Amino acid sequence: MLVNCGRVVVRAIISAGVIDHSIQLPAECRRGVSKCENFSTTVTTNQPEQTPVTRVYASCCGFPKDLVNGPSVVRDNGVFGDDACFIANFKNTHVVGVADGVGGWRRYGIDPSEFSSRLMKACSELVQSGEFEPRRPDRLLAQAYETLSEPPHPIGSSTACLLIVNEDTLYSANLGDSGFLVLRKGEIVYRSREQTHYFNAPFQLSLLPESAGGSGFFGDPPEKAELNSIDLQSGDVVVLATDGLWDNVSESVIIEQLANVQQSDIQAACNTLALTARRLAFDSRHLSPFAVKASLHGINAPGGKPDDITLVLLLIA
Repeated sequence: MLVNCGRVVVRAIISAGVIDHSIQLPAECRRGVSKCENFSTTVTTNQPEQTPVTRVYASCCGFPKDLVNGPSVVRDNGVFGDDACFIANFKNTHVVGVADGVGGWRRYGIDPSEFSSRLMKACSELVQSGEFEPRRPDRLLAQAYETLSEPPHPIGSSTACLLIVNEDTLYSANLGDSGFLVLRKGEIVYRSREQTHYFNAPFQLSLLPESAGGSGFFGDPPEKAELNSIDLQSGDVVVLATDGLWDNVSESVIIEQLANVQQSDIQAACNTLALTARRLAFDSRHLSPFAVKASLHGINAPGGKPDDITLVLLLIA
């Protein structure tokens, strides 16, 4: 399988390569969080012994839900089933994203992966051309969505989560139930929140057929994405994923598998975590996070939740 994740192309069964983004930061850049308007949360972790960010290592991995045996057959770069992802950088700014195409469109004869994959491709192209604001992932998402809206545009919907590492800060825009967390010294210091209309109905970007008339479809604007900025430290691990990970793997398992990850084994760690999610998704005896959430809504959904799984790991060094 040939997978292109960002600018790195490698042969692999489930991995998509590790990208080493070196940063030479001027002294004035080694500071805390710079707040932007409309940011809902700022997590500040300034400490006297904090080590400035100098490198960002990125890795991605994924499985389509219908994979039974053998290697994943990826139709396009960074596409796993209805999920899609990208890794890109421009100068000293590093951007990653995931999108989860809404599978319900399949009943109308529409391929859900087209919307999510083209959205991520539009984001990646904007980053690589430098046509984005390094501290505003929400505006990058809005630009990509606007580009995607130009006719002839795809029909479909997807969640989206974009992360930008600029200087010593992580900026995020999350719409729906994909998301991310930041792991530091064996503890989760931040985790994004789901956005849902109701249980299992996430916020989503949509482009509808003219005949739909807006009836019976969700369509949330990019401006509804939740925005955050988080101080980063050397050694932090950032986990970005679609709900195929979050619905099947508990925080304790994520911490256990990633607590001691190093640059030399980030791809192996990414693969292992994705494989764990894949295994638990098809375990009928697993008490999954999705099953726990479902029970809170009076729904009996035992076991894991089979789904496409897309995972991006960032190691801050």
